[in-house]
Amino acid sequence: MRILEVCPFFTPHVGGVESHVALISAELARRGHDVTVLTSRHERHLPAEEQDPRGFRIVRIPSLGTIFATPLTFRVGKYLKEREADVVHLHYPPPLTSYFAARALRGSRARIFLTYHCDLYLEGPVGGLLSAIYQKVFLPPTLAVARHVIVHTEEYARTSRYLTGVDLKVIPSLVDTERFQPLPEDLPLRKTLGLEGKRVLLFVGRLVPHKGVDDLLHAVATLPENVVLVVVGGGPALSSLQSEVRELGLDGRVIFAQGVTDADLPRYYSIASVVALPSQNRLEGFGLSAVNALSCGRPVIVADMPGVRDVVENGVDGLLTEPLLPEVLARKVLALMNDPPRLEEMGKRARENALRKYSAGVVVDQLEALYRSTT
Repeated sequence: MRILEVCPFFTPHVGGVESHVALISAELARRGHDVTVLTSRHERHLPAEEQDPRGFRIVRIPSLGTIFATPLTFRVGKYLKEREADVVHLHYPPPLTSYFAARALRGSRARIFLTYHCDLYLEGPVGGLLSAIYQKVFLPPTLAVARHVIVHTEEYARTSRYLTGVDLKVIPSLVDTERFQPLPEDLPLRKTLGLEGKRVLLFVGRLVPHKGVDDLLHAVATLPENVVLVVVGGGPALSSLQSEVRELGLDGRVIFAQGVTDADLPRYYSIASVVALPSQNRLEGFGLSAVNALSCGRPVIVADMPGVRDVVENGVDGLLTEPLLPEVLARKVLALMNDPPRLEEMGKRARENALRKYSAGVVVDQLEALYRSTT
């Protein structure tokens, strides 16, 4: 099949949607499909076209800029009208790319699908107003063009007021289980980070407000001093979080690991006792970093919110915690760290569940079947 995956941002931009699209594109290409990722040229130095070593093409459409973390790719429709494809798969949000694509695809002979990764949420009064307008005016015609709308968890879809009455298919996101696998503890990395004799609580993700890293900082402030938080990732909230570390007197107990490559991520999971993802709102529709942790055999503690809570089996391979309550999060982190046999058993179950539910083969089998469907 000739498959177009249309997403607002792509590598080198880092995010859950980008990782998801890259993984499914690589697996589809491995199976012999002709796969192109159509995205924004959000930075001018990026090439307009390139071949990804994993077997798919990347085509970048010129962008007029970025507003509210949304690329202005008005010309995406022009490209789609000129390109023949059997399947066009849109990814939402950010919002505008899928809308302009949907307008151009009306009447197309291609089979069109859309993955609804999460509800749109823009911060501030203006952002809230724009979100409401978009969801009410522009989202319905975007969804209407799709043969099926894909969601990662049934509960997230059921609790979204924007998906009422929409024909939905549940297909989870996926993880590279070969790259993210249980590894022996990386002692050289521990030494480099000054973590000898410490217990590591790990966070991996973009440093943006909805990830809840500020809750992690307040949780660490109540934990024993031999518990150190390692934060892997960058983003606009970095400087404010560093200031908060100083205000809380946590110097030496919080390490911000910047510039960690994808290839090195499994090393960081290997030194963690527990991985946490204390998300604060519905922008966290699935929690890919939590799935990566499970695949590495590490228990995770995630916020008890629709979507992300469906990633773990509470008490089996991870725990749920009340969002926005650092003291509850701290108690759960300590309970696991103080029970090594339970940690080990949960880690084994984490790996088993990741292979069973989130491996590329399992997920893309479902996606490929949907692409081939005639209904």
